[in-house]
Amino acid sequence: MNLLFLGRGAAFNPKEGNTAAYFIENNQLFLIDCGESVFERIINKKILNNIETINVIITHTHSDHVGSLGSLISYSYYKLHKPINIIVPNNYKFKKNLKNLLNIFGCGKNKFTFIDEKNYDNKFKSFEKVRFIKTVHSKNLICYSIIFYTNKGIIFYSGDTNDLNNIIKLISSNNKIDKIYIDTTTENYSGNVHLYIGDLQKVIPKQLIEKIYCMHLNDTNNIEMIKEFGFNAVEIK
Repeated sequence: MNLLFLGRGAAFNPKEGNTAAYFIENNQLFLIDCGESVFERIINKKILNNIETINVIITHTHSDHVGSLGSLISYSYYKLHKPINIIVPNNYKFKKNLKNLLNIFGCGKNKFTFIDEKNYDNKFKSFEKVRFIKTVHSKNLICYSIIFYTNKGIIFYSGDTNDLNNIIKLISSNNKIDKIYIDTTTENYSGNVHLYIGDLQKVIPKQLIEKIYCMHLNDTNNIEMIKEFGFNAVEIK
């Protein structure tokens, strides 16, 4: 399973576009996050052509991750007459917050359906199951990382995070790892809500370096440090 990226930038790096990824299986779109720039890129790239169902995963509700979700839902409802499913964890508060936000966007419950993550188990070739893992980012929000279990191993998608614990647990779990997509920044200061790439480099064993894909890039120096450490920067497709 390969994730294709519509953008790889941090909130204040509009040149790279808001970080969002997708893949398609059997005319179903799976989209991870939908920030301010994402809907326009979806339309310009004609990604919705031949799509029968749109499935969306939201890691958290900062605007660079949900800013155009209302536009996508409304477009699908009024123009395409196609369903949008929002894959959600079993967390009442997270679902309530997301529902309230969508109501503010003018997207009532008739325009989308919340579907529990477990309802996707063993239904697709791309992945066996998808799970939400709580992570640390903004103290005011419920934030998640995402894990896809595939026949090639685990695909970990960090969302926005400053937490190394999930990465360390994953590495020590003895699970086969396919790819790790991780939020990185060149900024290093106390209270940083994103993951300083130098701290990431300290915990990644040599055999996993080529499996690290950095995203949510804050500036061009980020790319230089990614290369220096032997990691990959995700490419916009």
